[in-house]
Amino acid sequence: MRRLLWFLLILLLAIGIGLLLRQDTGYALMSWAGWSVEMSLAMLAVFLLLGLTVLYYLLRLLRGLFRMPRRLRAGLRSWRRRRARRALTRGLIDLAEGRWQTAEKTLGRTAEDSETPLINYLVAARAAQLQGAHQRRDVYLKNAYEQTPSATVAVLLTQAELQLAHGQHEHALATLRRLQELSPGHRFGLRLLARAYQAVEDWASLHQILPQLRRQDVFRREEMETIERDCFRRLLQQRGSEGRHDVVAELWQKVPRRLRREQGLYRDYIRALLATDAQQTAERAIEDYLKAEWDIELVLLYGALEGGDPARRLKRAEDWLRYHPQDPSLLLSLARLCVRNELWGKARQYLDQSLTLEPSPDGFEELGRLLEHLGEQDRAATAYRQGLELAVRRQVGEPGTQAPIVPSPR
Repeated sequence: MRRLLWFLLILLLAIGIGLLLRQDTGYALMSWAGWSVEMSLAMLAVFLLLGLTVLYYLLRLLRGLFRMPRRLRAGLRSWRRRRARRALTRGLIDLAEGRWQTAEKTLGRTAEDSETPLINYLVAARAAQLQGAHQRRDVYLKNAYEQTPSATVAVLLTQAELQLAHGQHEHALATLRRLQELSPGHRFGLRLLARAYQAVEDWASLHQILPQLRRQDVFRREEMETIERDCFRRLLQQRGSEGRHDVVAELWQKVPRRLRREQGLYRDYIRALLATDAQQTAERAIEDYLKAEWDIELVLLYGALEGGDPARRLKRAEDWLRYHPQDPSLLLSLARLCVRNELWGKARQYLDQSLTLEPSPDGFEELGRLLEHLGEQDRAATAYRQGLELAVRRQVGEPGTQAPIVPSPR
């Protein structure tokens, strides 16, 4: 369009000059150093036009020569970027198809020419990780950070994810703590941090970030409940081993109500109470739970309780027997409670019923101990042998030999 306008302008100018010269041709006289030249104005105009045209194209040629190196560099850079784009696509395909060495080589070689070097370096780091080349992985991550400092969060997330996958849990924690300083509450960062705490079994730190995990919906509801449950179970085990009842009680109050009635978690709570010698609290807690839901593990733990009032516990357990007359675990616990109350005949009766319904190593051990106390050494030895044989069969996985086993009171 611009060329057409210039052409029309020049054409109009030429027509105008032609009309002027037609009215008065005139002439021009030029003299220099004894030389003189005379010509018509029309001829002078033609020479001037030709001269200006030559000068214009000469200047354009000179400008093109001066710009040629820059144009060559720009062309080469453009070619390299096109090659880098093709290499990025090819590298991603190689990575997806399992050609990790080829992917790393392709992406790492063309990263500096790429319009997105960050992606090249991050994907190359993953390819190196999949080959077990963790030093090269770290070099790519360092290059990614130096190339794009504004993408520090993305680099740290990738680094932490790869470190976790490689089992470098402590390194991953250090990376994620730095990430939390730069971007507190980052959703994916919190997810990785939770996994890292699980890996190093730092349940106290995991407990601290549980509110953030819930508030930001970092995990699906089912997965979140599993994490919470596992965290509180491990914390109960740790606090129980510390031997402080007040710490266990304080922790239990922090357990969400929706989780408190879950069997596994409640059992760990009872065991933690027993580990801190809070026998009476454990006794009340077991009785409270069994009012609403029957659980044979808690029944066995109830029979293993020490101290307090064993006669009261025996009466309570016999009340349960009316509703669960064929429960071998309850019968075993009743036998133990009878032993504590020195009701030897009744204890033997309950043991016989329990072993008839479901033979168990614990039941035979309890029977052997009772017979030994009663002076029936041969029968006691037989009971011990039967319990040992049953335990061995269970260890090798024979069918029909699964039953709960808890330590017997001594």
